[in-house]
Amino acid sequence: MNQKGVPRLKDVAEAANVSVSAASKILRGDQARFGADTCQRVIDAAKALGWRRNLLVSGIQTGRTKTIGVMIPPYDSFWVNVLSGIHRRLAEADYLPITVWQGDLGRMPHFEVDEKEGARQINRLLDRRVDALIMWPAFGVAYQDHLVDLAERNLPVVVIDYRSDPPFGDTVTTNETQAAKMVAKHLLDLGHRRIACISSRETKSQTWAWERRQEFERAVQVASDAEVKSWRLNRTGTDGLEVATKLLTDPFRPTAVFAVSDHEAMHVYDAAVTLGLSIPQDLSVVGFADLDFSSHLVPPLTTVRQRPDEIGVKAASLVLDRLEGRSDGGPSEQARIDADLILRDSSAPPAR
Repeated sequence: MNQKGVPRLKDVAEAANVSVSAASKILRGDQARFGADTCQRVIDAAKALGWRRNLLVSGIQTGRTKTIGVMIPPYDSFWVNVLSGIHRRLAEADYLPITVWQGDLGRMPHFEVDEKEGARQINRLLDRRVDALIMWPAFGVAYQDHLVDLAERNLPVVVIDYRSDPPFGDTVTTNETQAAKMVAKHLLDLGHRRIACISSRETKSQTWAWERRQEFERAVQVASDAEVKSWRLNRTGTDGLEVATKLLTDPFRPTAVFAVSDHEAMHVYDAAVTLGLSIPQDLSVVGFADLDFSSHLVPPLTTVRQRPDEIGVKAASLVLDRLEGRSDGGPSEQARIDADLILRDSSAPPAR
């Protein structure tokens, strides 16, 4: 054993009376070419000496660090569950996620105003030789804008809830078409024919918002006697209550509102209270995401439940497939995960 008392692979090999190369292969799991007794001697010697694999050395030897850069903040319950799915899937494959984000969580929805900081965070991970990157939308924008500088890295990249044309990596999104059709059918079946949509900021990083709104508009317009009108927040998302109030006082007078996320649905609730409207007697409201607060609103919010854990697992699996050579080798894969409509008390037939 060396002077510092840290057991080396050489010490394990000597204790087991095998070569260093054989000990290395056995401890990496490549045991097929060795006898059971030999493998057990090496494993027992490693345990007795307290030997642990040096991943830094292994990374130099293999060119892999077994780390994945995960650029997703725990902004709300949706993203927390996405992170949970990513973490679990990577742990199963013995990869370590390194999670970073930028800025204060309280300002996270519009932090892309500082895209240079996003690029700096990406480079922090690249400098640590991560094997791949998994990103939320705003980091996807920063990555795309600096793609020329980063192209030579040749790392697998997966972006969640963000679509670019052409795609620069694999993507995992909610099946917006399927989800929008469910919401539209629900409201139309209830008898609503004047339906509003309140969208988010629809900035460069919010491709999910404009796609969700557009698919909903198309789905409502299938009914020849139905009308749909949309509003959206400003670029910083600071006028939600103001937009919701305009929507409810517009001459269009909707009997139902679809919000592209539960955050916008909360603004509709607040505006309805201010205007003396009752949900669902005067106005039906449907949200999207089934965030942790949606079932605690008064009344509980009808909403689309995304499958964030499944989305996270899929994102991690796409990365692992690229790294382990299980991918078909195509330039990009675009995975869409279905969603579920959760019926609660905020939607009902319109008042006659």
